[in-house]
Amino acid sequence: MNRALRLDPRSAARLLELDGECFALHLQEPDLNLGLSVAGDRLRLMLTPPENPSTALRGRWSEFAAVATASDPAAALINGDVQVSGDTAPLLALRKLLSELELDWEQPLADAFGDVAAHQIGRGLRAGQKWLQNTGRNLRRQLGDFLLEESRLLPHPIQAEAFYRDIDELNARSERLEARIRRLRQKCQRPQ
Repeated sequence: MNRALRLDPRSAARLLELDGECFALHLQEPDLNLGLSVAGDRLRLMLTPPENPSTALRGRWSEFAAVATASDPAAALINGDVQVSGDTAPLLALRKLLSELELDWEQPLADAFGDVAAHQIGRGLRAGQKWLQNTGRNLRRQLGDFLLEESRLLPHPIQAEAFYRDIDELNARSERLEARIRRLRQKCQRPQ
C-alpha cells in the first residue's frame, strides 16, 4: 500500500494531514482484529488493534465492503450495520484519500522498460481502467433494469411511490375515522 501511495504525488501531503491517527478494525465472519495507523506519509498495518484508536469499527466483512464501495461512504457508514466508535472524520478522510489515488504507473515502468514502452503500457492500463469503469456502470444499469423490468423482483420507483402514498392516505383516513368514533362515543355517553 505504501508503494502505491508513493506513486501518487499528492497522497504524501494528504496523508501527512492524518499523521498520528489510528484505527481499530474488529472484523467478524471470519474473526480478525487489526489496527491501521498513519505515521508521517506512511500507513502501518498492525496485527493487534491500538488501545486508544481515533476510530474503532466492528462488523462483518460484507458490511465493511458495502461501506468501502458505496458512492456515499458517510451515509453508508451511518445507515449500515458497521458499529463505529470514536471520530469518523479521520476515517472518512483516509477512505477518500485511498479512493482518489491517481497512481503514476509510468515512472516505475519507465525505470524498468524505458520511456517509450512505459508510455505504451501506461496507455494500455488507462484504457483498461476506463473499460472496467464503463463496464461496471453498464453492469449496474443492466442489473437494475433486469430487477425492475424483466424479473419484476423490485417495484418500479413510481409504483413504490404510489404504494407509499396509498399507505399515507390510509393512515390519514384511519386517524380521521378514529377521531369520529371518539366523538360519537362522547355523544353517546352524554346524558340526554
